Amino acid sequence: MPARLLARVREGLVRQLKGTPMKASLPRRMTLPAIEAAVLTLGYRVKREPFDVVAFRALYNGKRFHMRLETHGLERVPKGSEIDLHVDFMRDVTAFHGSKAESDEIAFEMAQLLGALKAQDPERSRPRVRCPECGKEFGQEAFRAHRMVVHGR
Repeated sequence: MPARLLARVREGLVRQLKGTPMKASLPRRMTLPAIEAAVLTLGYRVKREPFDVVAFRALYNGKRFHMRLETHGLERVPKGSEIDLHVDFMRDVTAFHGSKAESDEIAFEMAQLLGALKAQDPERSRPRVRCPECGKEFGQEAFRAHRMVVHGR
């Protein structure tokens, strides 16, 4: 178990989430830029597909978080749309990669993701991201550069 999760487990935060499914639903109706902004603040790379929003975040040792949100092809995603979060194993030698659907780490990440979605303005129309640490607004690529240079993340 990673060191950052060990402290949370001791506090009992993750134990309360244990056994919850790694699928959740969108807490309220939101626009696509609001969803993208929420996911970007957690350090994910976001891609739009015709009926989904897909996001990836690299982990250690060839693993990554993979999040998929059903948008039904709409600009305003309805409340209750399905969010799927799992860990991909990219170092498999075969043509396909393996994945893990349930763990304490995924449950903790799902809780962070739902918290970030609830913190965003659901009517956001500009595809910009507000830095959660200093409050400045940036475009998607400028936000990544800002976090690396200014906040060291």
